[in-house]
Amino acid sequence: MISKVLFLTAVGISSLHSAQSQSTPSICDNSTLLIDSRRVLTAAQECTTVAGDIVIQYASDYPATMEFPNLESVDGSFLSINFDEDIRVTRLSAPKLTKVWADVYISRWVNLTTINMPVLTSINRVRLNHLPSLTSANFLSTLETIENNYEVTNTSLKEIKNDKIPFAVFVEIFDNKELEKLELTALTNASYNIALRRNKPGVEVSLPALKEVFFFEFQRISSLEIPELERAIGHFLVNDSTVETLEAPKLRDVGIWYDPSSSITNNRGLLIQNSGNLKSLSFPVLEAVQLDLLVRNNSELEDISFPMLKRVTGNVGLEGTFESVRFPELDRVGGVFSLGNDEAGFNCADLQGFKNNGTIREAFSCPQYQELPARSGSKADSKKEIDDWLNWSSSGTSLESFRSMNAFVFAIFASMAIWFV
Repeated sequence: MISKVLFLTAVGISSLHSAQSQSTPSICDNSTLLIDSRRVLTAAQECTTVAGDIVIQYASDYPATMEFPNLESVDGSFLSINFDEDIRVTRLSAPKLTKVWADVYISRWVNLTTINMPVLTSINRVRLNHLPSLTSANFLSTLETIENNYEVTNTSLKEIKNDKIPFAVFVEIFDNKELEKLELTALTNASYNIALRRNKPGVEVSLPALKEVFFFEFQRISSLEIPELERAIGHFLVNDSTVETLEAPKLRDVGIWYDPSSSITNNRGLLIQNSGNLKSLSFPVLEAVQLDLLVRNNSELEDISFPMLKRVTGNVGLEGTFESVRFPELDRVGGVFSLGNDEAGFNCADLQGFKNNGTIREAFSCPQYQELPARSGSKADSKKEIDDWLNWSSSGTSLESFRSMNAFVFAIFASMAIWFV
């Protein structure tokens, strides 16, 4: 009888503990798992899945390595954005983490040297900002899918490599003082931009699968591999670089005009400038540049040839020491054509012919360079320039194709607006 009572009592206590356990939510189920002490970190280290966001804030008692040994999935974001105090942790590790449904956003963690997430394959976007001590972030290479941004700013990473991601919206690599190489070998499309700015001079860039990008902007690079690029919908810029050869063997179109009253209007055209080592420029199938074509201050460049270029809707500005400048198929220049050449005896007669036969709509200058007219940037002026071009273009130009493409680009931005909110 006594044993039966003890058994029932034990069962009751067990049931009570079970009920209490079920009624007390786990820290892993919080909509925001706020880690602001070593005590909370210790509890969070038991989680395999976090139902919401992980948010790491400053605490004075963290260990040197912050590890999440069991974490496999985060249903929200993995965040650490610190503005007030420096987290003293130098290493962040989640060795089993495979998926973050929203963002990995780590910013202003000035002591962080290592992010170890070796099996992370899927996230919405990555933002690594203001991490000046960061020398290793292995998940940048393991990612297979990313829905939006791939941003790396102000780190000490020497290489950024990935051979799996086929698509991103933004690829922005800025202010990385030790960066030597960027390789995104599977990337075929960047629907907003790929941009490198203010990194260590001489970055080697390899984008062997890239076919289409909106805005394409590279600064301080020493090499650029883009063998498959067919279209830069917004603009194509190379500036302040040591690249010796610039080749885009399949690039056909740069820039698409669209309605400035409803879409982003910061297209600039095709600009290659301030690259003193550039000796060879090859765009063998380029047919159209919307807005300006500008090649300036590339002191070693002696020959310019765009063998298939037919249309430049804005201005053409060329300045340097050229032995030859060739545009055998040029049919329309919607603005000014200005060529400044320091080469003695350069013959401007062939280029003058474009002005004489009406190919160039506005002023022509050669061999003295005249600064191109400044753009106001206003929507009204941009709209007027588009309308003037369409009205002036030859009857052989398909105006309907321009208008159809405008509508297409507006549709892109209408859908992208949802992502950016």
